[in-house]
Amino acid sequence: MRLTIYIIVLVVAVFSQKLNCQTTSFKENLKWGIKENEKVIIKPVYDTVFNFDNSGKVCLACFKAKAPSANKFIKTVTVTYSCNYLNKAGEKLKIKTDETDTCTVFALGKTTIKQYNEDPNYFIVSSKNKKYLIGKNFSQSITKGYNEIYLTSEPKFIITEIKNEENIVYTGLIDLKGDEVIPFQYSGVKVNNKDSVIVGCSAGIGVNGDDDIYDYSGKKLASYKRHIDMATKNFVIYKIFYPKEYYILLNLKNKEETIFSADEVVPYEKDEVLLRTKNEWFVFNLASKKRKPYKK
Repeated sequence: MRLTIYIIVLVVAVFSQKLNCQTTSFKENLKWGIKENEKVIIKPVYDTVFNFDNSGKVCLACFKAKAPSANKFIKTVTVTYSCNYLNKAGEKLKIKTDETDTCTVFALGKTTIKQYNEDPNYFIVSSKNKKYLIGKNFSQSITKGYNEIYLTSEPKFIITEIKNEENIVYTGLIDLKGDEVIPFQYSGVKVNNKDSVIVGCSAGIGVNGDDDIYDYSGKKLASYKRHIDMATKNFVIYKIFYPKEYYILLNLKNKEETIFSADEVVPYEKDEVLLRTKNEWFVFNLASKKRKPYKK
């Protein structure tokens, strides 16, 4: 009985704490701000606001502007938004850019809201067509801007893209200090955090480029002419596209190859993957080649 009462009290306390930390947007005199309970933490001076992320560290507040479109034949007015990232103290994010300049105002893009909400520790901002990685506490350990940045399943690595003078995009892998782990010579990079393996894909870049497998230190372990969809330390999974799509499983110990079909393959455990066939998911053991229904 005492245990039951204790659990109820604990649940109520946790729920109350969440309520006490709740932030909501509000409108005053046609402008928007944000309150925490009844305390105003972002003043209502903005044309639109987007509430704090789940960590409660970052929100977005924007001013609206109207300007003529660039089309000289059709006269229309376009609406743009200039935004500030703010913390609960009302402080604006200020970043350093490639040009040794600083920036506090950011455009509102299609992925802006998603990018500051999807990770508890970092978010991605855009300035002058470059992407920058920022900590949720507004720290900036990497001042270099990239053509694109992708957070990975392995928190200590970031997939980044650069574009050369010929507008060819190359993909590589860096750590949280900005040091290169995998060189910028691939069309795509995948990280298997279940077995500490990295795959670099060369499809579409150059002629007869190899797909490569690396360990977490950046050491190249092997190269293959076929397209590698994913890899573990003991197995490689190729994806064949022509004349039809299918997969080939290579056992690195005995060099045995096995053909199998699936619509999608993703890492699951060390030597297990998830296979999707239409709307069904299966756990596929790479050693035994047996599959079983996947239960979430």
